[in-house]
Amino acid sequence: MSISAISCLVWLGGLTWSFQNYFSSSSSPLVPATVPALVETTPDPVGADDHFHLLALGDSLTKGTGDPSGKGYVGYLLEDLQGKLKQEVVVSNYGVNGQTTSQLADELNQSKLQSEIKTADVIVISIGANDLFQSGETLGNLDSTYIQPIEDKYTQQLDAILKQLRGENAKANIYLIGLYNPFSALENAERTNEIIRDWNYKMADTAASFPLTVLVPTADIFQLKVQDYLARDLFHPNAAGYLLMGDRVASLIDEQGVTE
Repeated sequence: MSISAISCLVWLGGLTWSFQNYFSSSSSPLVPATVPALVETTPDPVGADDHFHLLALGDSLTKGTGDPSGKGYVGYLLEDLQGKLKQEVVVSNYGVNGQTTSQLADELNQSKLQSEIKTADVIVISIGANDLFQSGETLGNLDSTYIQPIEDKYTQQLDAILKQLRGENAKANIYLIGLYNPFSALENAERTNEIIRDWNYKMADTAASFPLTVLVPTADIFQLKVQDYLARDLFHPNAAGYLLMGDRVASLIDEQGVTE
């Protein structure tokens, strides 16, 4: 019992540190995040047909936090696309640690990013974990009366974000990265799994209201072997987890669907 108690305290301490460093509210500088080798961050000029432009938006998962290589799912997606597409792939990665839907909505109003949205062939977005977990506060109150208002606000903001993206670009495929449950091996796993399932359902339902917009599920990747696919902070994916996420997004992108 003593060993278990000590282990629990160590885990909680690590999780608290992770939230403070990765999931605290932060403003986003309007420059692409650091991306791995082979990834270009210069957007396509308007009308260029020789490049395939992938625009990545959202939180620390888009940035690749937790992957020692820094690739994240965007980097592994790039590698898959480079082997699949005949065009040169150009990536603009705007992932920001701690980003929420309201912060992403503010960022979309800036002219530099709007020009990138217009030239994108595919837009991938990971957003929602920070809205839900709120720097760890939500873990202390999993009651529906606390969760529901958070979920409703997120859904409204996500709908507004997708409307704005569609207003700027009607042809790009948009892929929303679904949430996974990093706490599925803990005591409240049944409840946290329920919350994540409902959250993902609302994301999918919102996405279904827009053309060429889909939810990419990730919860099942982590469900059975969550510890195998988490980084040392026990929240973000590790390289293996990101690789599976990137492969899943790539499997939804075929040459006919992105090079019309």
